[in-house]
Amino acid sequence: MTMRKPLPKIFVPLIAAAMLAGCIKNDIPYPRLVGRITDFEVRDQKGEAVIDSVARTVTVDMNETAVLSELRLLRFEVTPHTSISPEITDSLIDLSSPRTFYLTTWPDQSYSWTVSAVQTIERYIRVRNQVGEAVFNPDEHYAVFYVSLEQPLDSVEITDMKLGPSDAVTVPDFTAVHDFTGPQRFTVTYRGEEELWTVVAYQKEAVLETGQADAWARHAYLYGAAPDDGGTPGFRYRKADSDQWQDVPQSSVTVEGTSVSAVLEGLEPDTDYVCKLVSGVQEGQEVQFTTEAEQQMPNMGFDQWIKDGKSWFANPDLDAGYWWDSGNIGANLLGEANPTSPEENFLAVQGDGKKAARLETVKVVIAMAGGNIFSGSFGKVDGLGAEVYFGRPFETRPLTLNGWYSYEPVPIDNVSPPSGVQLPFDRGTIAGRMDRCHIFVYVTAWDEPYRVNTTEHRYLDINDPDVIGYGELIDSTGTGGEYRQFSIDIKYRDHRKPTYCAVVAVASQYADFFTGGLGSLMYVDEFAFGYDGLTVWEQGAQ
Repeated sequence: MTMRKPLPKIFVPLIAAAMLAGCIKNDIPYPRLVGRITDFEVRDQKGEAVIDSVARTVTVDMNETAVLSELRLLRFEVTPHTSISPEITDSLIDLSSPRTFYLTTWPDQSYSWTVSAVQTIERYIRVRNQVGEAVFNPDEHYAVFYVSLEQPLDSVEITDMKLGPSDAVTVPDFTAVHDFTGPQRFTVTYRGEEELWTVVAYQKEAVLETGQADAWARHAYLYGAAPDDGGTPGFRYRKADSDQWQDVPQSSVTVEGTSVSAVLEGLEPDTDYVCKLVSGVQEGQEVQFTTEAEQQMPNMGFDQWIKDGKSWFANPDLDAGYWWDSGNIGANLLGEANPTSPEENFLAVQGDGKKAARLETVKVVIAMAGGNIFSGSFGKVDGLGAEVYFGRPFETRPLTLNGWYSYEPVPIDNVSPPSGVQLPFDRGTIAGRMDRCHIFVYVTAWDEPYRVNTTEHRYLDINDPDVIGYGELIDSTGTGGEYRQFSIDIKYRDHRKPTYCAVVAVASQYADFFTGGLGSLMYVDEFAFGYDGLTVWEQGAQ
């Protein structure tokens, strides 16, 4: 995985700015400094650790050859002013089972964290005239594979077999074992231990099996299983209301053992199709699938606005049409500021009734607030922070977020991050740097809008396992007072269907840390999702 870092917590300055002015008293309680693990790495780790600050867990994915009881610890970083118990006194750490650590912050606040290692061993058996994939029971050290009815069990030819980690030694040599009229046993040795595996073969009718398709808007991933009989499997497809079959180009088909897959391009959105696996004169069963619609969010052009009391909202109304929100409610608690407001004159696309969103970093009472706009809703003021809900229901997978933006940054002249908080920048050198705007999108499998509560230190987190796809744009140079067109690739991590989507734009990337340039000015206009092309996958995902 790449890009494992937290995204902006954009509501801290917007809400806390107003609340601080009305809440500074002599009886302010001590600040609650939450102890968090911020970085963790061991040798032989795959990708970056998945850190869940809400569940307080750290999970690392380990290579097959790693010895979980003796992992070399490379990095274990926590928030400032935090002690760890039990103390780390050795360069080796045992993660053969989950470990619990207690992080203590001043004044004597303790937080329990669990660190776990996951180690997945790839196992396979590949045989001439194989039917389907082998089945493994790692706990019982038992494996079953199938061959066609025409393949005698006393003359089986195993072409490849892997029952343990890549550095394991297996005896006897599987290439010399052919008689599977009864179970065969293999000894697998690694890490000084032995496993006795029982491998059984059965005959089975050699049929093609068409799997369920993963359909996007204009392309689909097709899956199936074919006997390893020397044939050349492929796919055919047609529209559900047509009887004309077409072949999927063989260059798009991938065969790995008995597994067959293909990427089918050139489809029409929101359309029913049928596909089947074929090999020679054999045909698998027909499987129907429907491509996703090219869905857009309401008011992505930011043309419709309504003012309720002191606050502007980028919606036609505050009931059925309520989709977008901002930090205006928090910024307007003690006066009318509206860091986010409609713009009628400076537009990316001219026309009757056209508007854009104007986002400015401003001073609100005693703090700064970065203008922002997001798909979601403001919840409530909570202490010195706020509760906010990110995301709106969204069940399609766009490939890009497109639109226009204009940005005029100024040097960062406000650096007032709260104490005891880990910062994504060097406090001593950020002053005077040019401010940066930020546009980002999350496509997610959340069960409900994502609850952010700055008082509880609960924020949007790109490490969230239910973030299916994401993309971002950051700019510190500006656009020279003009609009610039952009296209953000949304990188996907897996094939799950989404349930929610969050789109966010903010004029000062570090506004969540009360850090930015007062007067940094951003305009956004004519946002739209794009569905052409193929999926962009995050590194290591497919």
